[in-house]
Amino acid sequence: MYDLIIIGMGIGGITAGIYAKRGNLNVLLLDKGLPGGMLNNIEMISNYPGLINIKGSDFANILFNQVKELDIPYKFEEVVSLEIEDDVKKVITKNGEYKANNVIIATGTKPKYLDLDNEKDLLGRGISTCATCDGNFYKDSEVAVVGSGNSALQESLYLANICKKVYILNRKTGFKGEDILLEKVQNKSNIEIIYGVNISKYNEVDGKIESVILDNGNTLNVKGVFIYIGYRPNTDMFKDLNITNIDGHIIVDENFETKVEGVYAIGDVVKKDIYQLVTAASDGIKAVSNISKIIN
Repeated sequence: MYDLIIIGMGIGGITAGIYAKRGNLNVLLLDKGLPGGMLNNIEMISNYPGLINIKGSDFANILFNQVKELDIPYKFEEVVSLEIEDDVKKVITKNGEYKANNVIIATGTKPKYLDLDNEKDLLGRGISTCATCDGNFYKDSEVAVVGSGNSALQESLYLANICKKVYILNRKTGFKGEDILLEKVQNKSNIEIIYGVNISKYNEVDGKIESVILDNGNTLNVKGVFIYIGYRPNTDMFKDLNITNIDGHIIVDENFETKVEGVYAIGDVVKKDIYQLVTAASDGIKAVSNISKIIN
C-alpha cells in the first residue's frame, strides 16, 4: 500500500514525486510513455525561469535524471482505470494493479485532429503532431502546418530549417501565438501563411500523403501535415469517477483535490485559467503539500 501514487510523469507529476519523496511519503510514479510527457514534443523552451532556450527533450531528461537521483520508485505501465474501495484507491494498469491512500492524476493532454475520413490510417504516414519527432522524414520536401497558436508557430520555424517549403494553414484571420514568434515566422523566406482555410481532404498514394485539398478548392502538393489545433485532456480512463466537466477537464478545489476524497489532479488535466509548465509544477507542490498535512 502506497501513501501516494502519481499517474503521469510530465513536469507536474515529477515535481509532485520530488516533493513527496522529500516529505518521506511512500510514493510511486506511473507513466505509459516517455518521462517528461509533452516536453518531448517541444523543440525549444524559452519561458521557464532559470532555463534559457532549452530543448524540451533535454529538459525531460533532466527531470527524469532527478527522479533516478532521488531514488523515486517509478514504473512504465499504462493506467486503464482508477477504482475506489472505501478509503483505498486501486490503480489498474495493463500489467496489474496498485493500491494507495491517495492518487494524483497528472496525465496531461492528447492532440486533437481534423477528423477526416482517412486521418487515422495516415498517422505516421504523412500526418504528425510532433515536428521534432518526424521532421527529418520530410527533409527538402514541402509540408503543411495546421494551427494558429504557439505550437504551430514554433514547429513551423523548426520545420523551415529542414523542409523546402512550409505552409501554415490558419483557419482564422489572426494568430493566438506570441508576437515574437509570429515575427520570426514572417521573416522566414520559406514559410507561407494561408489564412481562412482548412484541409478538406488528404490525397494518398501507396498509403502515404501525396497532397491535400483545401476547403477553398486549392491543392497543395505537400508530403507531410503537422497538426496543432489544440489538445484535449487525457482523462477517458477516469470517466466513471464523475470528476470531469463536459470537456473532459477534471474539477478540483484550491488544494487540487477532486470531489472524491484522496483523489487529486494537476497540470493540463485540470480546468484552470493558465496552462504553463511552471503552473503545472506549482500544482504538484500544492497537491502534495495538502496530502502531507493529512498524513502527518
